[in-house]
Amino acid sequence: MNLLKAIGKQMQYPRGIFGKILFAWMTRMTIAHARWTVDLMDIQPDDDILEIGFGNGANIKLLLQLAVSGSITGVEISDTAIEMASKKNAKLISEGRVKLHKAAGNALPFEDGVFDKACTVATAYVIEDPGAVFREMYRVLKPNGRAAVTFPVRENFIKFKPVATEGFFLHQLADLEKVFRDAGFVNCSTKNNNQVKFGAHCMLGVKPTTIS
Repeated sequence: MNLLKAIGKQMQYPRGIFGKILFAWMTRMTIAHARWTVDLMDIQPDDDILEIGFGNGANIKLLLQLAVSGSITGVEISDTAIEMASKKNAKLISEGRVKLHKAAGNALPFEDGVFDKACTVATAYVIEDPGAVFREMYRVLKPNGRAAVTFPVRENFIKFKPVATEGFFLHQLADLEKVFRDAGFVNCSTKNNNQVKFGAHCMLGVKPTTIS
């Protein structure tokens, strides 16, 4: 297996020592995306928030800086990510403010309507069927709950060499916006940020109070 192929596989499912190195590197690349996403989410002090694909857990502390009396629930498919995030957030986990689960974004292990906010950062291009994830985000949000989905600008990210390997699904922005709306979200908008690495889009939407 050549290096680029190995990196591509790790980008989709980081594991082991290489995975830990990759998570540290990815966090440096995307922490500005995460900060921007948090700023856009209109987080309230008592919000219960879901993060899909929390990586090494750096964004969890950003979210809790605003949800000061709320909680964060995270899901990840990588055991390495769970190990790293558990260490980084050990005190918050012991206090019951953070709960981490091994689960895929398209099969969330939660009941309907339990979260105030849901977000995912820098995961859209490693998900083959993002619509399935968006439908799950919609399901577990409370009525009037808000979702945020942030990912690099495709035209910039496509120049990143590992993207040419297996494990990436470089969805067009219009296609992501469509499946986001089709999941049921209303008042949808896409914000743009040219000041972060690769540039970024953030799709925002609301689960309606009354579902027809």
